[in-house]
Amino acid sequence: MPNFTFEINTHILNLYNMKKILFIAVSVLAFACGRVEDSKEYKELQQKYDSLLAVSSGKSTENAELNRMMEEIEANLDSVAKDQLVVNELNKEGYANQKEKIDAMIAGINSYMEQNKAKMEAVEKKLRKSKKGNTALKKLVETLKKQIADKEIQIAEMQKTIQGLETQVGELNMTVAGKDQEIAAKNEEISNKDNELVERQRVIETKETELTTAYYTFGTRKELAESGVIKREGNILAKISKISDRLDNSKFKKVNMKSLTEIKLGIVSKKKVVSAHPETSYYFTQSGNEVILKISDYSKFWSLTKYCVIEID
Repeated sequence: MPNFTFEINTHILNLYNMKKILFIAVSVLAFACGRVEDSKEYKELQQKYDSLLAVSSGKSTENAELNRMMEEIEANLDSVAKDQLVVNELNKEGYANQKEKIDAMIAGINSYMEQNKAKMEAVEKKLRKSKKGNTALKKLVETLKKQIADKEIQIAEMQKTIQGLETQVGELNMTVAGKDQEIAAKNEEISNKDNELVERQRVIETKETELTTAYYTFGTRKELAESGVIKREGNILAKISKISDRLDNSKFKKVNMKSLTEIKLGIVSKKKVVSAHPETSYYFTQSGNEVILKISDYSKFWSLTKYCVIEID
């Protein structure tokens, strides 16, 4: 970066030297001519000296202002360069992870560059109002303008890269969203399948329960007849007990045919199985005074009917 302070101070020094030479000239005339304060020549020289002094003071103030403004531009360019390095490092960590920081840094860089443009316009405006002696400054300003233009190109390339990263992140997010939808659809499909399986299992269990549910009851002939479980058929000489055509399940005890292995009848003198069951699938036994019907083969026992009716006396 060029030393703008040195160039401006050189210009001030030239004005100072001119002022010094004029002062010496006036002093020589005063020494040679004695009292010349009232002479026309002295007054003209004094007037020129005062004018030069005023111009020199104005130039010094103007140049100091220009120097300050260009130093601020230089400082902004340095800040931009540092922020560019930070953005590059953040990009290495992944734009998606550092998006907020990168966007904040870019906003800061753009602010610096806007300030530089405004300051440069002010500097050029001041130079256009100046008359002579600012050729070197104008060259320095042109150099600084080129540096700003080059920096704008770099920033534009950096923003283009970041926009590309934003596009990639957006596409990636869309891909992820699409995958999420696919996963959600799969999960819904699996959930529906699970529901179907649960419902199927429930139907199977219900059917299994229906298939393995059996009913039994026992009592005297009179009790069974009065409850509508049996009916008597035949003539006066020979009547037999048969299961009624229409049975009320509430008159029976509901059991699981797989787990029922015996029916305890209590103390009885007579017992008879009225319902149809293969004789090889059951037998009667006694424990103490209690009579028990033992089921030896449940699949055979319940193969003809799900109702077991035992008549006792």
